[in-house]
Amino acid sequence: MGVCVYSNGISEDYRPSNLVFTEQELVSIFAEYNYIKTIRVENLINTWCIFGEGNNDPTEFNQIVSDIVGESIFSHALFIHDSEINPKWNATDNILYKSYEEFIIMMKRVIENTAMNILNEINNTEEYINKVDHLPILVTIGTTEDKRILFGYNPDDQTEEFYNHEEFYKFSQKVYNYIIENKQKKEPFTIYADKKAIIIIETEKIQKFLDTLLEKFKNKEDYEICTHITEIMQHWARVKKTRKPRKGAIQQNKI
Repeated sequence: MGVCVYSNGISEDYRPSNLVFTEQELVSIFAEYNYIKTIRVENLINTWCIFGEGNNDPTEFNQIVSDIVGESIFSHALFIHDSEINPKWNATDNILYKSYEEFIIMMKRVIENTAMNILNEINNTEEYINKVDHLPILVTIGTTEDKRILFGYNPDDQTEEFYNHEEFYKFSQKVYNYIIENKQKKEPFTIYADKKAIIIIETEKIQKFLDTLLEKFKNKEDYEICTHITEIMQHWARVKKTRKPRKGAIQQNKI
């Protein structure tokens, strides 16, 4: 069983179909990349790191894996133990210094400690401390099937500093660019999505949220955008009339 770490910080276990990974299994994990690269992780005994290369999309930068292996990684990455590599490949040490079980425990501890170090570095920077009140407050709901983090946004939970700061205008522009290109046809209403995350909003908060966007763009005299947002509001009103009643609201639990 290998441990796969995604650029959003999520990790999961990967098992070969038999005792060792086949070449086809490893290639399929990185099918969307032009190349597959491997690194022998010197500070982690009996460990290989496999990752994709060729796209180098900045939004896919994998900080955790990059810190572990000491090289910039722009994809998810799979850490596997020597015992799961085909001996015919001649790619493993002659001696297994750590058992498979010890490897899994070590690998998950290393990933967790690296992630904590990254968070501590962010939280201790003066720029972050001074800017935190100006950032949107998002509630982590969970993860999606394609490994993206699912966030909830509530306009009532945002700080006054955020609404009065230029950061809200930047946020509004990102939201507008997304919702104008992705017409909402069903719940939940998605206000933004990229390769790492999806941000949704509860139905009863949508009108207020769109009103805040409309007011911001009016103040900026972006009247064409205001027209488009009004059209989005009208479209969503029609969607609500035709939608089936929901069985329950989205449960927004911090994790």
